[in-house]
Amino acid sequence: MTRWIMLLAILAPLGLMPAQASAEERWFQVEVLVFARTQASGGEHWRLDVRPEYPRDHVRYRTSGASLPDNASNPDRQALRQGAWQALPDDRLSLTAMRQQMERSGEYRSLFHSSWRQPMRERDQTIPVHIQGGRELSPDPALYRSSFSDVEGDGDQGSQDMSVFDSAPQYELQGTLQLSVSRFLHIDPNLWFTRVDSDDQRYYVNIDQSRRMRSDELHYIDHPLFGIVVKVTR
Repeated sequence: MTRWIMLLAILAPLGLMPAQASAEERWFQVEVLVFARTQASGGEHWRLDVRPEYPRDHVRYRTSGASLPDNASNPDRQALRQGAWQALPDDRLSLTAMRQQMERSGEYRSLFHSSWRQPMRERDQTIPVHIQGGRELSPDPALYRSSFSDVEGDGDQGSQDMSVFDSAPQYELQGTLQLSVSRFLHIDPNLWFTRVDSDDQRYYVNIDQSRRMRSDELHYIDHPLFGIVVKVTR
C-alpha cells in the first residue's frame, strides 16, 4: 500500500495518473428537443445583420455517427471509442409523447430530437456538441465571411474560437450545446434558428442562456421563436 501511495505522489505532478482515473468520469444521458413556434410573437423586431457564430472546435453530432475535430483531446477520443455522442435508439427517448403532443397542437414544429451519452467534466475540459435540424436551406453567401473581417487591427479576435459556415448544407437550426458539471450540471447553448421576414429577407436568432440543471429534471429554455427542452440523466 505504501508503494502505491508513493507512486501516485510521483505520477500526479507529471500528469501521468493511471488510466483508472478515466473510469471515474461521470457519464450522463442527454436528451434534447428543439422546436419552432409556428406563429411568431407579435411586436418583435429582429436585426438582419446578425450572423451565426459558435466554437470552431466541437463534436459534430449526427444520427449517422459523431466525429471529433482533428485537435480533439485524448480523453475525448477515448470517450468516442467508448460510445460517447452516438445517437441512442428511439425507445430510449423519454420526450417523444411531449413532442407528439406539441406537434398535434399545431403551435409547434420539431426541429431536433435526439439523445446520446457523454462524460461530464469541468467546463474548461468539455467540448461543445454541434447539432442541426429542421429544413435544409439554400446557401446564404453572407455566412461565408467572418463577422470580424471588418474590424481593423483586430483580425485575430475570436478567430480561433468561432467559426463561419463552410460549404456544408445549411439547416434552419444549427449551433452547439456545451454540457459540463461542477457542483451542478450546466448547459451552455449557442443555437441559431433561421427565419424569413415578410420582405423575404433571411435573419437569424439565437438562444445563448446558460442554465444550471439537476439530473432527472426537465429544463426549458425559451425564446419568442423557438425553444429547447433538455433532460440529463445518469
